[in-house]
Amino acid sequence: MKKQTNLWVRHLVAALTALLMFGGGAGGAAASDFSSNISFSFADDNLLKDAGETRKNSPNAYFGQVPSSALDRLEPSQFRRSSSLLTLKKPFEADATLSPEGALLVRFSPDSNGNYALADFGSYLAVRYLWDKANKGSATLSFLPVDSDRFRLGRNWDISWGGSNTFPRNFRKGMVPGAKLDVTYGPVSAFLGAKTALIRSPSETVLDNPGGNTNQLVERAYYAGLAGVSVQLPAGVTAALHGAVFQKGTNTRATVLGKPITAAGGTAILGYATGAKVGDRMDIRLYYEDPTVNPLTPVAGLYDGDFGFEAGLEGTMLIQTLEDPSQNHSTVNETSRAGAASAGLRVGRLRTHLTLVMRDLTFILFNVPGLVPYQALPANTEVQPELFGQLSADYFFPRPGLTFGLSGGLLRPATYEATVQGSTYSGPYASQMAKGIHKLVVRGANSGDWSILPAGMDEELVGMFRADLKWNLGTAFSLLAEVSYTYDPNLAQVFLNDMGHAERLFDEPNAVGVGLVGEMVF
Repeated sequence: MKKQTNLWVRHLVAALTALLMFGGGAGGAAASDFSSNISFSFADDNLLKDAGETRKNSPNAYFGQVPSSALDRLEPSQFRRSSSLLTLKKPFEADATLSPEGALLVRFSPDSNGNYALADFGSYLAVRYLWDKANKGSATLSFLPVDSDRFRLGRNWDISWGGSNTFPRNFRKGMVPGAKLDVTYGPVSAFLGAKTALIRSPSETVLDNPGGNTNQLVERAYYAGLAGVSVQLPAGVTAALHGAVFQKGTNTRATVLGKPITAAGGTAILGYATGAKVGDRMDIRLYYEDPTVNPLTPVAGLYDGDFGFEAGLEGTMLIQTLEDPSQNHSTVNETSRAGAASAGLRVGRLRTHLTLVMRDLTFILFNVPGLVPYQALPANTEVQPELFGQLSADYFFPRPGLTFGLSGGLLRPATYEATVQGSTYSGPYASQMAKGIHKLVVRGANSGDWSILPAGMDEELVGMFRADLKWNLGTAFSLLAEVSYTYDPNLAQVFLNDMGHAERLFDEPNAVGVGLVGEMVF
């Protein structure tokens, strides 16, 4: 732990030194901006269950717990916990031909051992060349010296990809630094970027270890290239294309040991906006994408104008090389798909948001990679994608500074079911075993969030509801209280029956969660 902390300190000191150098550069650079926010949370993820009663433990309410509901089924918010975010930023000079920028972002938050951890949260250095201010002609070269997870492809956070964990986390050492070049001229903008990661992979050395592992793992540098272009078309329409190629190390499966894993993909985006700003729905998780934005404080100019409408369509297709389970010593290219549609409407202080998301099973497991790590799905399987829809509305009362929001959603989870060909079974579940023993419900890349259904049972829809009340005391202090309800009939675990035998049965489907989050900005 001490070595890791010292490493972070060295990174942060280096970044701070660079910022100070930028601030003393030619041209009378503007002074650096300093800001910080500190937050606390108090929550219980399920009032209906006590500690130890569920497969995923519900440890009762305590300070520092993350308020959660099934609406937050993707990546949890980094703000929804007791933490402090320190930001030191030196911005670009507005009219300078050549101008530096940089930001030091440091987050202090509790780790899994109950200690406070110090972590970088997207610090960067950048230099901008402005050659045509009238047409917004500029080129910006940015460096993310610690981690480039915020540099992703796609605009809908639910299906964004290309973050740090695209390099497999289990075999990766450390963070994923990166660099990015942005070029803008008039209605056209483009970017070109790169990332690097150290990944443990088999070497050519064979160890003398009879009966054990004979492969020596060594750390190698692997690379990713990312690119994209966006065009502002007439009548408020925006079109964009993003693409990337990742080297994800080498396969660790015995029959294809050492064969390279290459991944690539593309994203197409179409957006439309008219009228005034609508803004994101009242969902703290969405602000993970930009940690410099306080998730609770009011957005400047959000309620200017009387009407605004925004809509977007997005589709992604990925491919990566994994072990072919149907043929020894062979690999196969596995395809993944995802799509999203969204719409937002604001009339005065009333806002509504609709989000529809589709993610197929291989897209959910793309970063692992695979249901069985490093192996493609077998041919004799039945899989279905995740389908998710959410409708939300909120209203702002300016005099007391209150915003009240309601959200509801339906989820058909992704599932996996192996089928059996040419076999005969007997017993109480013979018919079910003939077509597949158990169906697996996959909620995310973490296997701890999966559910194995009782034999012969199919998945059902998951219903979710959440009510939020946010109070802003000026622009510095904010409180958010929420109550959530989830009905998930796909939860199952092993119980002992009356005979003392282990039997997989459905668990209590209802969950009620409560939470309180507070933040102060200064």
